[in-house]
Amino acid sequence: MTTRIFVPQPIPERAVERLRELGELTMFPHVDRRMARAELLEAVGDQHVLYGLGGIRYDEAVIAAAAELRLIAAMHVSAKFVDIAAATRRGIPVTGIPNTGLARTTAEFTFALLVATAWRLPEADRFLREGRWQQNQSEAFLGTRLFDKTIGIVGMGDIGTDVAVKAGACAMKVVYTKRTRLSPAEEQAIGVEYRSLEDLFRECDFVVLTPPLTRQTKRMVSAELIGLMKPNAILINTSRGPVVDEAALEEALAEGRIRGAGLDVFEHEDPDEEPFGPSARLRSLPNVVLTPHMGSAARESREEMALRTVANIERFLAGHRPLDVLNPEVYGEAALADERIG
Repeated sequence: MTTRIFVPQPIPERAVERLRELGELTMFPHVDRRMARAELLEAVGDQHVLYGLGGIRYDEAVIAAAAELRLIAAMHVSAKFVDIAAATRRGIPVTGIPNTGLARTTAEFTFALLVATAWRLPEADRFLREGRWQQNQSEAFLGTRLFDKTIGIVGMGDIGTDVAVKAGACAMKVVYTKRTRLSPAEEQAIGVEYRSLEDLFRECDFVVLTPPLTRQTKRMVSAELIGLMKPNAILINTSRGPVVDEAALEEALAEGRIRGAGLDVFEHEDPDEEPFGPSARLRSLPNVVLTPHMGSAARESREEMALRTVANIERFLAGHRPLDVLNPEVYGEAALADERIG
């Protein structure tokens, strides 16, 4: 029997080629719009494998509509857009991808967003294109340099660690906070100093958020914490939007109580719900750099992510346990301990 594989958005061509070798591929071809809910429910009806991508929810209704479903393979680390419990009840494995190489890409993007925000690069680009450039070496367009500044990293996992290394290379002082403090040897090797969350917000010129979204980190960056920041401080968030009280951040930015923010993630990121994305007020503020949740959007990284997802499908269809199973209970194994909620 021919395996039918469904992909809800375009993916890198090398992955497409390998999927076509595995079976009959159906791929939604558009990049200018998402599949409508009705289209999705109809499309999955006779599919054996669903390829999962962020922004396309595979909830219980979608899983139920896929009567012949055998595997969900997500191109995502945690795949919270998949109702993993519903899949598990049907004995359907759900796979993700490892975070190892992806973390370095996200760290690089995080640092790029920091530089773009500090130096006001998007604003400078608009300034020039609008014909407003009149003179050099004036007070008309000043950014913030990195060297000799203090950067505070909230969360010192793989992403935070790589950001710390990049910051050190730019002659920045690096402090961090983490639920479980690193050992003295680890701190020395990375070149970082520990601070409490409150002291980090008080001290730093740049605050970079990299923790996962859990019940403990949701709204962790409150109005009170933002109120501790220095007037010239800049906040960078490539973690998850709900880690920050977005309304409180808007107020601080609008009132000039902090210098700026670079945001790749937002409180509302479900395209099926309103509101979606950054608020109109946030979009209107000149001291904010906004990007559309693109922290892993390097061509090379997206291809690696896609090929790893295909590798999980290949192993499953060959009768082997996939590499990155998110619900190992379907194989009689212990469930994964995962505190992330988004």
